[in-house]
Amino acid sequence: MSPELLDPKSFGLAKIRPTKESDCYALGMVIYEVLSGQTPFAPCGPALVIRKVLDGERPRRPRGKGSLFTNSIWGVLELCWKPRPRDRIRVNAVLQGLRGHSPALRPTSNMEGDEETDTDDRSDTTASVLGTFFPVNPWIVLK
Repeated sequence: MSPELLDPKSFGLAKIRPTKESDCYALGMVIYEVLSGQTPFAPCGPALVIRKVLDGERPRRPRGKGSLFTNSIWGVLELCWKPRPRDRIRVNAVLQGLRGHSPALRPTSNMEGDEETDTDDRSDTTASVLGTFFPVNPWIVLK
């Protein structure tokens, strides 16, 4: 869960409301989990994970033989996990980066100084990206 959903007041938000930016953060964590085979911040418990996220920590890059975290993929994940929601890349740019293309680095928000964005246009959401990135069930492929 993105930091702004864990503590909306710290981001100047009146209430918890999922946005494209929070979807992008979550997508980065899901990609991390799929490629590493472990949850972010494993083996920490839920309370410690929340503290780490709120303190700005992000998962460490796995290293070693067989690591799927190329410089390109890790760079995309870091862009998903930017501390300020409006600084995160668009979800469709994540897909470009995973395909090996340079992602478009434009911010997700069109509103100056506003952390929230309109969630009505969800055409580039996590679900549509995962449907493209994983044309088959990813759990079958990883077995």
